[in-house]
Amino acid sequence: MDAVDLEIQWQRLISLLAESALTVIRTAFSKVVSEGGDFGCLLYDRQGRMVAQDSGVSSKLAASPRTVEAALKKYPLDTLNPGDILISNDPWLVCGHLYDVSVIKPLFHHGKLVGLGECFGHLPDVGGSLNNNSREVYEEGVFLPVVRLIEKGRDNQEVWDIIRSNVRVANQLEGDVRAFIAALDSIERRLSSFLDQYQASDLQSLADLIISKSEQATRANIRKNIPPGVYTNTFALDGMDADEPLTIQVAIKVEGDSITVDYTGTSKQSGRAVNCTEVYAYAWSLYAVRCFVSPNIPINTGLFIPIQIKAPLGSILSARHPAPVRMKSSTGTFIPFAIFGAMAKVIPERVLAESGNKCILRCFATGDDGRALAETPHFMGGLGARYSKDGIACMGFPGAGGETPVEMIENSLPVTILHKRLTADSGGPGRFRGGAGQELAIRAEAKAPMIMMVQNMKVDNPAAGYIGGGPGGLGMNRLNGKKLPGKCTVTLNRGDVLEIGIAGGGGMFDPAQRAADAVARDVIDKVLTPAGAKRDYGIKVTKSGALASGKARAKQGRVKNV
Repeated sequence: MDAVDLEIQWQRLISLLAESALTVIRTAFSKVVSEGGDFGCLLYDRQGRMVAQDSGVSSKLAASPRTVEAALKKYPLDTLNPGDILISNDPWLVCGHLYDVSVIKPLFHHGKLVGLGECFGHLPDVGGSLNNNSREVYEEGVFLPVVRLIEKGRDNQEVWDIIRSNVRVANQLEGDVRAFIAALDSIERRLSSFLDQYQASDLQSLADLIISKSEQATRANIRKNIPPGVYTNTFALDGMDADEPLTIQVAIKVEGDSITVDYTGTSKQSGRAVNCTEVYAYAWSLYAVRCFVSPNIPINTGLFIPIQIKAPLGSILSARHPAPVRMKSSTGTFIPFAIFGAMAKVIPERVLAESGNKCILRCFATGDDGRALAETPHFMGGLGARYSKDGIACMGFPGAGGETPVEMIENSLPVTILHKRLTADSGGPGRFRGGAGQELAIRAEAKAPMIMMVQNMKVDNPAAGYIGGGPGGLGMNRLNGKKLPGKCTVTLNRGDVLEIGIAGGGGMFDPAQRAADAVARDVIDKVLTPAGAKRDYGIKVTKSGALASGKARAKQGRVKNV
């Protein structure tokens, strides 16, 4: 197969996954899936190697092969039948906590098993306690090993009954899982049509070629673009308590055409639910390395063969079972920035400054009609500055999930969003400014109390700037005007107001290098106040955005003409 044919067929596989993902968006019940896009569709060969993935959530790009490997070990190929569906949410196999549910289907073409499809995503309710203070994974919800949910097209009703009996909003969960199954059915139909079109009996030869070419290209990119050496960084995390500082220690060894990411020295696992499982740390590590090594190669197993990860067992990046892991994203989603912080010293053009990340709300309410309600809205902080561009306001990174729209929140929960606006002066100063964070106020409207488990990720440690850029603004939580910790559980009675601020992104390069007209434009756009312009950039700007002085720019002893 020549390069043109390979590219066409490769892109066709990605397209059929993207088309099948639309089935989930159109039919899923929960907003975190249908609106937030917190799911992914993937294709594997008969050996369980990932061949292609849609452009879904980045955190799921590398974790999922563990689930498929475990599924094939428990259910070998010769035991799988047309119409079978397997399911699991084991955090040590799937994606780090019980909310991520994986659904797997063996794919048949004219009676022959040619591969496996997987669809999995974040569900808002899997049972468990309604607080962020879990001490074991057993408190966090129903735990499913890899089991058959459907056999030969017929429901395994006992498994469905166990799942439904352990969650609060059973119809919503089943609706999401059925949406995943519908997407898998679509993948099987489209793959069979694809194989017929190319007169192929199976997927294997194409899969072998995709994986081998990707490995070769990745190794070539490492040799070409990444200088050999060992690059280190220490990254501070927001823990549950101020007296429990957590750090990620990383050493990245670039040698020839391979990379090893070693987390020796990282904090030991916590007694609180901010731990990662190794599979989740593995996913984010591979994602980060891909960003600066091979960002243009579509995701598949071959991309990751040259990259090795070492996460000490018993650390916050490889917690031992049964550690609590509910808020694993408070640790895992900062792995890319621990890595970027190390690599910014040698390849700043290939990384971006730290982002404000996001705030996750796990909301459980009872409607005035008595219905149980559960949703998990996400609110994004500012994207860090790039090497040659400003960061973007309220842009999710590194997770690719979307911001939950206000209209959808108010439609699915008994709340009113009083305001939702950018936070001025929250973008880290620099020649390229960090993206602004945001703040919103949520008022409870139901007669019955509503519980919100708040996971705001940048309240104590600001998003770092790189190469002279300044840090972004911190996030905050307040209930009826009273300050709250970043990670907490609150009970909202009717009329209570929860205010949330999500952090801004870090800047890039010395703020003294920023153009004066860019500073003035930021004031016009209300992402920067005149006071912030004077403090961070040494430029006097009126409220209307006019430069008050066309000559002087002084800050901390620096003077430049503008």
